[in-house]
Amino acid sequence: MMTTPDKLRADAAKLDVFLEMFESTYFYFLDMAEGEAEKRDRGALAFYEIKDRVHALMGEMEEFAGHMEVCNAIFAVNFANCEAEKGGAV
Repeated sequence: MMTTPDKLRADAAKLDVFLEMFESTYFYFLDMAEGEAEKRDRGALAFYEIKDRVHALMGEMEEFAGHMEVCNAIFAVNFANCEAEKGGAV
């Protein structure tokens, strides 16, 4: 399947939903391990580090998607200009 800006945006939105679902389930289970505060805190920090990195990646993907749209537009204009110079229909 071809990667398009819309596919990147949809995949990022799905990933964000999965993170939210995982977060609520994960913290439910962390609460069950009340006596192990250090492990619970390390787990929480690790989860939020992963979440922050995923959100940063999603931002980069959004920027990349914008670049792809610009490149596609430039390519289309160049193609149309070349076809017009040849006398062909666009």
